[in-house]
Amino acid sequence: MIKRGKLQILCFAFLGLFGISLADASACQLQQLPAEEYIKRMERPDRVVKVNEVIAKLRLKPGDIVADIGSGSGTFSVPMAKAVAPNGILYAVDIDEKMLDYIAERAKKEGITNLRTVLGEYDDPKLPEKGVDVAFFHRVLHMIEHRQIYVNATAKYLKPDGRIVNIDKNREDSANWMWLNQSDVDNWMAAISFYPAEKFGVFDDRYFVSYQRPYGNSVLLKKREPIRD
Repeated sequence: MIKRGKLQILCFAFLGLFGISLADASACQLQQLPAEEYIKRMERPDRVVKVNEVIAKLRLKPGDIVADIGSGSGTFSVPMAKAVAPNGILYAVDIDEKMLDYIAERAKKEGITNLRTVLGEYDDPKLPEKGVDVAFFHRVLHMIEHRQIYVNATAKYLKPDGRIVNIDKNREDSANWMWLNQSDVDNWMAAISFYPAEKFGVFDDRYFVSYQRPYGNSVLLKKREPIRD
């Protein structure tokens, strides 16, 4: 993931290169805020909309191992931990220790005992095990500098039938230059033999895609079959 100072440099470099106004640089500015203000921004209505619906689409079950990559303030981590309880584990992964401390305290207050915080690295989530069922990215992948390297690293922690789930916006549908087109994400995933398995129409303004490797008798072996919603 991108360091905050480095992100600031990259932001203004892109703004100058493409002539984008500073008013469009909210994503850049977000990374320069104190943790308390950052948490408020992370939990604003447009970021937390349809959390329960998203989690329902993931079909998590007790015993699953889930990694919430770029967990922020725990908007998804906390309910996901509840969904996989009592014997599943939710790994909240972030590069900001203050955010992880916030999530840990939040989990403690809610009596959640199966949530583990993980201090990730910029190119590797550094998960403590390789049996993960779901690696979840919610509006995070576009903030990672070396995306191909990061998804490569993430895949090594997954079970053979594990899923990488990504929610983001298409760049051409937004004035924000930082978003990623789904076609780009599809290409990065295909490079590690992950293909779209399901696409969910939960949002009007962003895509929500689950990727998996072909395995066993999975329909993914028939890559041209339509993905299901």
